[in-house]
Amino acid sequence: MVILRMTDIMALHVRYAVKKLMDNEFEDEIIDRVLGGAGNDIEKMFEESPSTTRKREQWRKSIQKMKESKEVVGTIIESVSFLE
Repeated sequence: MVILRMTDIMALHVRYAVKKLMDNEFEDEIIDRVLGGAGNDIEKMFEESPSTTRKREQWRKSIQKMKESKEVVGTIIESVSFLE
């Protein structure tokens, strides 16, 4: 029972130390990178990845084919309705 309590106390102490480290040390580092001298990092966040660019191009081609198909189907429907 005593060993379990000591283990719990140590676990809570480690948890507290990690939280304190995150709050104090990394918070300053994150704020410095976002607002400070690392201006390129923000620009890099907005750059599109190659896979996203590839997917965007595929979608653009698919949309173009759908528009062309719509025109062809419209022409066919007009031809059929004209024959009736």
